[in-house]
Amino acid sequence: MTKSILLKIQNPGKIYQELAQAMCPYKEKPAGSIIFIVEGTMEKPIVGLRYPGKKLQKREIKKIRKNSVLWANLYDFEVVAYKSGKEVKSNQFTFSMFFEDFFENKRGNKDFWKCVKEVYFKNVLPLKIPRTKGIAPKMFLLMLKWIWVQEDFNYKLGWKEVESPVRYMLVNRTGTPTAKGAGRAKFFAALILLKYFTFKEVKKIIPSY
Repeated sequence: MTKSILLKIQNPGKIYQELAQAMCPYKEKPAGSIIFIVEGTMEKPIVGLRYPGKKLQKREIKKIRKNSVLWANLYDFEVVAYKSGKEVKSNQFTFSMFFEDFFENKRGNKDFWKCVKEVYFKNVLPLKIPRTKGIAPKMFLLMLKWIWVQEDFNYKLGWKEVESPVRYMLVNRTGTPTAKGAGRAKFFAALILLKYFTFKEVKKIIPSY
């Protein structure tokens, strides 16, 4: 059974810390059973974070010591969008769809690019968002905001940086510890490249996309 919780970030500058405090108590719940409504209201949700994510793992350690790290990818979650109060299928907001929509409908809009930078650097949306074709610009930016937060949690930030109540490490699919990556910077770099190159060319430059 899914439980929904309204979570309003009080300080965008402490977004990772506030999320860590809110999510940590639910780390042992079934995957995806908790949805934090982070944009909109309980009655009219816009964006939610489904937690725990599929990448979250409780590590198997034979001999637990005082400094043992018992969790991996602790703050992995799935970003979900809502339309008219109902959850939108995840295949409607894939990386490919974001990049293709940006390339076809938004890359030449200077005002929209200013909005993207505001989200990237400050985790906030400007009060004035220009109209664009394709994906509704406000929804595009809101999803981008939370996907970037997810990217930072999964590939960049350690437990000390997010002030996690419990320690965790970042691991890959096989359980091997991974070095910290670029987080949201990689996604942002792809958008910059799309201002000058086609999506196919960008995929060659940044293969994982």
